[in-house]
Amino acid sequence: MKAKARKVLVEADRDVLVHAKPQASLWAPAMVKAALLDAYRVLGRVGGRYGPAGMKVMWPEFHNAPGDWPADVPKLHRTATRREMARMEMVVLGWRDDDGRDHASWLAGPLLSVPEYRDKLVAWLHAELRGENLEDLCRRKLWVRSTFVRHVTRAAGMIADRLNRAGLEPW
Repeated sequence: MKAKARKVLVEADRDVLVHAKPQASLWAPAMVKAALLDAYRVLGRVGGRYGPAGMKVMWPEFHNAPGDWPADVPKLHRTATRREMARMEMVVLGWRDDDGRDHASWLAGPLLSVPEYRDKLVAWLHAELRGENLEDLCRRKLWVRSTFVRHVTRAAGMIADRLNRAGLEPW
């Protein structure tokens, strides 16, 4: 490489804006959707039971002989790590940045101004968590699949834009 060309490249690298980041460090809609799924999976895994307190609510107390029921086998539940819990709380409840500004949860904020995008993103999220097919979901809700996917992607893009403006590093 000639010296002049090398000099031009070095000057160009020096003139790059300080706040410009490489594409890998910015949120993308696919990354937002994956983070939403992870957060709600963690919430489902560590969240407590809701509803009545089991059989003792309506049935009287009774005593069993030791051989009436099979031996209790300990269930192995994978608990969440601190990082997973912190990310889940950030997604579901919101967060406070280094400057002390409070940010709303990911499904709030700009998505509240476009309720059809938010509703479709929430429907997609619930369908993915249940393992429901997108075609079945769209058929049940009477939505066109291509429009549904486009609205979900736009909603995730709105969240990604908000996270990039806030300076939140992707994970």
